[in-house]
Amino acid sequence: MGIFSARWFLHMKAAIWRALMAVGMKFHKFAEPRPPHPNFKIVIPSRLSPRGGTFKLVFYVPDSYLTTPDAYRFPVVVNFHGGGFTLGTGTDDARWASTVVNLVDAVFVSVEYRLAPEYPFSVGVEDGTDALIYLASHAEELCLDPHRIALSGFSAGGNFAFTVPLMLHDLQIDAGKRSLREPSPVRPSSRHSTRPSSSHLRTHLGPSTSAFSSTLSLPRPKLEQAMSSTSVLKLSDLEPTALEIAQEVPDLTIKAIISFYPPTDFRSSRKEKRATNPAPEKNLPPMLTNLFDESYMHPHSLVDMNDPYLSPMAASDAQLRASLPDEIILYTCEYDMLNVEGKAFGERLKSDAVGKTVHGGEVKAVPHAFDKKPNPVKFPKAADRIYSEACAELKRVFGGRVSFEERTQLELSKAVERFDGDALRDEGGEEEEGPLIGEGGTTRGERERERERRWREAPGITIDGPPPETNGVR
Repeated sequence: MGIFSARWFLHMKAAIWRALMAVGMKFHKFAEPRPPHPNFKIVIPSRLSPRGGTFKLVFYVPDSYLTTPDAYRFPVVVNFHGGGFTLGTGTDDARWASTVVNLVDAVFVSVEYRLAPEYPFSVGVEDGTDALIYLASHAEELCLDPHRIALSGFSAGGNFAFTVPLMLHDLQIDAGKRSLREPSPVRPSSRHSTRPSSSHLRTHLGPSTSAFSSTLSLPRPKLEQAMSSTSVLKLSDLEPTALEIAQEVPDLTIKAIISFYPPTDFRSSRKEKRATNPAPEKNLPPMLTNLFDESYMHPHSLVDMNDPYLSPMAASDAQLRASLPDEIILYTCEYDMLNVEGKAFGERLKSDAVGKTVHGGEVKAVPHAFDKKPNPVKFPKAADRIYSEACAELKRVFGGRVSFEERTQLELSKAVERFDGDALRDEGGEEEEGPLIGEGGTTRGERERERERRWREAPGITIDGPPPETNGVR
């Protein structure tokens, strides 16, 4: 009875914090420019979790999604929201989604994975892997390129951005840790006892979305109408593909991972993590982190902290080398208890033993989730720039051309200790190794003036220029 009461109380605390976070996100989204509403959602089946069930995929798509020729396949960014595995929704990262859609011209899919304590470890990782497999299986219907996929995530979602590829790779090599189940067949509703014809669906969807017509089970309102309004179109299920029925993993390629301030190593205690923060007053409160840990890692006695699906830092070099893409964009926050482990993970990924190319770095003088402040007046410029900088890397990985200025624009707002600082200096034509921008030094003025000149002259840059300097601090 005592254990039951403790779990019931945990559920109540989670519900209260979810309500508070929802209010905070309302304020966050109120600031101009306001983030967009999603274009549509799809409910998909869970095939990896023993608990079964369903969860949602939330889609944000470019305007060109409805007008591009049917044969074109969009790159896709699959995103995992934050919230300590316990809080949050698939629309929390709408500002990030808007930046990806507008700057990269990619489809953005936010996974509304199921939350702890109702669904503890490792349901979230299984949902994320299920989402990736589903999108690749239905790439043709959804006009997605299964070989131009990137994963992104914030905080707990940043953990999933690394652990989902580990689980996916184990499925691909049939490691025996998880297995796919055949999805349940789609049953037409009583109002539509027979499948509509292709011409009927084209009438509803418009000519540019005819690729959907062969697999949708029910007609839908026009996507154009949904995308021009504030309503969210909820699509009917897509029928299982031959790959899904055969319980096979589809052919897909993850080109990059973008992870913002993730937890990467649960083998160390919260007390140890807190002690690493030079500004301990900026740590998340223990009452919140305790809720996260007790909710997700349950029952604690049965959760192995060395499990790579929980702690990607615990994976072997061979696992990381085989499972993760070559391009990693990783940002950590200086005033964050997760900063030290995140930086250590980034350094390990770029080591000779693992061999990944790691971009991003430690953003100076910011706390955990600095981009999610509940400020209804103004969205932080540093957050805007970190999103745009990450998108420049994404655009490059997906085959586009970007400038040095686009790839380093965060430094106009914050100093950054970069994983790839030497390579970027070489690319930017900087011959000397000076201090970080914004951190003083004899060459700072010359470096900053040259940087501003390049920024002003760079083609296609629409973000505001460098902010004025105040007492030597940006």
